[in-house]
Amino acid sequence: MKKWRKKEICIIVAFIALTDIAALVQFFIIEVGSIKFYYFIIPSAVGAVFGTILVLTRHYYGKSKLADSFEKAAKTDFLTGTLNRFAFYELIKSEIERSKRKGRVFSLAMLDLDDFKVVNDRYGHQKGDDVLVSFCELVNSELRAVDRLNRWGGEEFMALLPETTVDEALVITERIRSKVGENCFGLKRAVTVSIGITQYRDNDTIESLVERVDSAVYDAKRLGKNRIEIR
Repeated sequence: MKKWRKKEICIIVAFIALTDIAALVQFFIIEVGSIKFYYFIIPSAVGAVFGTILVLTRHYYGKSKLADSFEKAAKTDFLTGTLNRFAFYELIKSEIERSKRKGRVFSLAMLDLDDFKVVNDRYGHQKGDDVLVSFCELVNSELRAVDRLNRWGGEEFMALLPETTVDEALVITERIRSKVGENCFGLKRAVTVSIGITQYRDNDTIESLVERVDSAVYDAKRLGKNRIEIR
């Protein structure tokens, strides 16, 4: 068995993202020159115990820049730097509660790059990753400071647009769709995106919002791609 040496391993730490059903445990093993990530899904009851440890650790090391950077890493997608799905769920939950208190609307947009498998197959996964990073940079440049972008999975992304009606969201996402179509991201083929948008309605849940915006993207794909549909 390999013996761990102090100069090789800097720190081992775990961060937790909780939902009502399960918790995501993200282990960071930081070695000299590299960071390795390991993920485990565990029942939320067990995750609550880890979560308590995390809160106590955060309290004790509250002024540590290293602790802050680890906490940020636990909430972001390691490739694109956008929010990960667990952090985004918490953000939507907070926005729903805020809308109920203050009577303000918000919109949700799902952006799905068209035929992305072709990019990976033809140019390789490294080039595909580069396209995803550049795509996120482009989208963020068109979003406002209050908006939040999330990597939902693979080549699917979600944007939370606070205090934004669906008509206003349409203007924002149409600008994004147009800019993406003008940018080949270093490829010898056009890159397009299908977008679905929906607006928060009374009694909406996270699940109903996601289901509706996902259906809108499905409609956009079915109707020819490179378009925006509203649900």
